[in-house]
Amino acid sequence: MIAWLILVALTAGINLFAFIAVRGRWGRIVPFLAIAALLGTAAGNAVGDRLSVELLRIGSFNLLPASVVSQLAMLATVLLAALVPASAPPGGEA
Repeated sequence: MIAWLILVALTAGINLFAFIAVRGRWGRIVPFLAIAALLGTAAGNAVGDRLSVELLRIGSFNLLPASVVSQLAMLATVLLAALVPASAPPGGEA
């Protein structure tokens, strides 16, 4: 169990930094991206187990499906954040 948690955290961190490097900017969305990376990595590992994907396995950890779903979760987070309306300017209505 501990090894699985370490692999999830390490895979999520690597995917997060790769996603931010490709995107090219930091922002207030990074904590949400980190949560999406962790949840996506765990979900991707479970999907890989269910589908019996045997590519890039580390013990019982499915690295390839975990990375793919992690990247998709972060992409969905960025796309959902783009849908949030901008805040109103301070000082009244415009």
